[in-house]
Amino acid sequence: MGLIPFNPSLNLILVEAGILANDRDEEILIQLAFDTGASVTVVAYDIMEYLGYKPEKSGRRGRIVTGSGVEYAPIVKTKRLSIGGEFIKYLDVYCHNFPAESYVDGVLGLSFLRNFNYTVSHNSGIIELKKIST
Repeated sequence: MGLIPFNPSLNLILVEAGILANDRDEEILIQLAFDTGASVTVVAYDIMEYLGYKPEKSGRRGRIVTGSGVEYAPIVKTKRLSIGGEFIKYLDVYCHNFPAESYVDGVLGLSFLRNFNYTVSHNSGIIELKKIST
């Protein structure tokens, strides 16, 4: 079971996530908005490009709804995305940049979260995450 801290005084739940590079043995840490209302996981295009995923060469694109309208973003399959010691291998991630004012590197949506049972405790600023056995 993973225990993920977050700052309950913010207007959204930010969690630290790790993404394993596609072309080398490197994992970087990024800030994602924990969003049970998002159907997919989205990570900044620039970050995925830095990690060697080549979104510009992806043959797959998906529809995402943003604050400014509907957009189509490249989809890449990550080697591994993790939070709080829990991870999913080969997760489809949509690649789309966020405005600098958003202070996030992406959104952790149901494409990741549906693999877990989770409890969010705002009083303690902790998310308990437990992988669902299949």
